[in-house]
Amino acid sequence: MRVRRVLASALATLAIAAPAYAATPTPVPTASTLSVPPSAPSPTDSGKSPDAPDPHPPRGGIGPQGQAVGGAELLSRRTILPAGAPGLPKDLTAQAWLVADLDTGAIVAARDPHGRYQAASIQKILTTVTLLPRLPGTRRVTVSPSAADTEGSHAGLVAGGSYTIDQIFQGLLLVSGNDAAEALAQAAVGRAQTVALMNRTAVSLGAYDTYVQTPSGLDGWQQLTSAYDMMLFLRAALAQPRFVAYDRLRTMVLPPQHPAQQGRTGAVRLYNQNLDFFDQIPGAIAAKTGYTDAAQHTFAGAMTSHGHRYGVILLRAQRYPQDQYVQAAGLVRWAAALPAGTDPVGTLERPIAPRRVAAAAPSRQSATPAPSPTPGSSRDSGGGVKALVAVVVFGGLFALTRRIRNQGRRRRPR
Repeated sequence: MRVRRVLASALATLAIAAPAYAATPTPVPTASTLSVPPSAPSPTDSGKSPDAPDPHPPRGGIGPQGQAVGGAELLSRRTILPAGAPGLPKDLTAQAWLVADLDTGAIVAARDPHGRYQAASIQKILTTVTLLPRLPGTRRVTVSPSAADTEGSHAGLVAGGSYTIDQIFQGLLLVSGNDAAEALAQAAVGRAQTVALMNRTAVSLGAYDTYVQTPSGLDGWQQLTSAYDMMLFLRAALAQPRFVAYDRLRTMVLPPQHPAQQGRTGAVRLYNQNLDFFDQIPGAIAAKTGYTDAAQHTFAGAMTSHGHRYGVILLRAQRYPQDQYVQAAGLVRWAAALPAGTDPVGTLERPIAPRRVAAAAPSRQSATPAPSPTPGSSRDSGGGVKALVAVVVFGGLFALTRRIRNQGRRRRPR
């Protein structure tokens, strides 16, 4: 009996000490599970960045009113093709991908478009969209030690060095400098405020699958996005001429620095990491790549074909047997060759400003515009003013009630 008690005690101790993931064996793939991405590996904390994404991310593709964003068909985690479409190009390796006509907003085809994955450095597209309007290109910035020492890929910014915003953005996009991302965030509104601003920008663009925790794309445990959301960010970036100008540069030079804290450093020449894409793909417009252990390879690119601009997003992909930009170009050629009039599988929605909601969906009775009110008319006074006062009072009481009800609640990331 004593031996049994000792053995039982030892087994209990081992059970407590064992890692939590040891009790959950990796499921064996079956025919019914091969059509969706495999589960992420168990997280570890041995490095500065997580080695795996959140294994159980919240479901994507649902808007704030419970609607299926971009169309109900996009909620599928399988490959989604137009009716009668030919077979896809070979050697597509991405767990999630999307190809869209950026001029019409039509999503031509996709796989797991709202599946939530790590973005890696293509998240810098959202960083650029968020910060460009706040940072004039000629403004000079002194780089902090924390920015210069950021983990991962570097543009070569020197702590204490002085650079223009233009130069830092070029380092961000040409060589995916994480030091540049941190320097821009600090120069704008501060790191934490930039992350919060990126999350607000994502929502304002209609990207509800995205949650940001770093300005560079370095992994965060809850930091996720989707192919659909990344296409929204790419479309927004292409509307900013500065982004396109930075992204297409072949090379640039960071000037020599001589900060007081260290000796003089020489000039640093940077070469665009996507030169193969720009040199080999006809109609290439812009491209951004990324990689972390959690994300694997990611790609966002745009190119022109048959008179239309197409965008491609690849998430959790590989660079063999073909590089990502070759896979992306193959998808665009396939999409552009579809017969005219092919129905899309979804749409890239454009958020509607609240003040334009009524105008965006006029009733039959309001098809003919009513004449504008003139000062002193019945439309401009009397009942209209009373109604406005009532709306303001009611709205204020409603907002106050919600604020009281929400006090003490802790806001949770999506």
